[in-house]
Amino acid sequence: MKHTEGNAMKQLGMLLAVLLALAGETPAPPVRHLEYAFATYPTAVPNHGYYNGTMSVDILGTAPDGGMLVRTSDWWYYTLRPRQAVECEVYASGDVHCDSVPPYPSDSALVLLPLLAQNFFSHGSPVAAASWQQHYTVSFNKGTFVTDVSMNLDATPKGDGKFLLVKSKGEIQQRDRREHYASEEGTFVYYPAEAVPLTIHDERGHLPTNSIYTRTSVDLRLTKDSAATDAAAIQGLPPVQFQVTKPPASGGPTPQPILP
Repeated sequence: MKHTEGNAMKQLGMLLAVLLALAGETPAPPVRHLEYAFATYPTAVPNHGYYNGTMSVDILGTAPDGGMLVRTSDWWYYTLRPRQAVECEVYASGDVHCDSVPPYPSDSALVLLPLLAQNFFSHGSPVAAASWQQHYTVSFNKGTFVTDVSMNLDATPKGDGKFLLVKSKGEIQQRDRREHYASEEGTFVYYPAEAVPLTIHDERGHLPTNSIYTRTSVDLRLTKDSAATDAAAIQGLPPVQFQVTKPPASGGPTPQPILP
């Protein structure tokens, strides 16, 4: 009896030791680290919103099913610490699966994540204009909530083919019981050499009521990239302008969004 109790205590001790060792493990560093300045605001009142700050994006590696593991966290300008990080898988087509929710990705992250996909801008050409359709889905909680997105994209090479200026126009459909619809319209500057969007301006509004007064704008601008070999591509962008939190004085100029 004593021998059995001794073995049980020994096994329990070993289990506790393993748990303590695992708790003390240092997470592996990301394969790539990006930072974006972001702003989210009503389209009709540019720069008068309250949601802006810095988004941290860590590319962690490849999942067993081939998806790219990405961790995002927003640090809004008025908070003491970043929001809880969210991990999602981004597939080559642009599909995004966020199974460990809540927390849910922010509006800014949901705009950015598909644009990090390997093949999202693959039809763009450095020598000629190109047009194509891009379809992807965003899934939460292992498919409990699914949204379909369809975009028409038009890309024009800029800077001797170094960059792509991409215009988008699309539709968004929620496939849960609410069956909400929305329109999408955006402008992106993509850097093929580093496979990363430099600037993003995206507007979305619910359908059928779709006017400038019911639309929301999301702006992002890359500010740091741990893998960037051409730092001038980032440094050459205009300085980031954060939003103001109150309207301008009567008769004064109206602030502009962070993207022209």
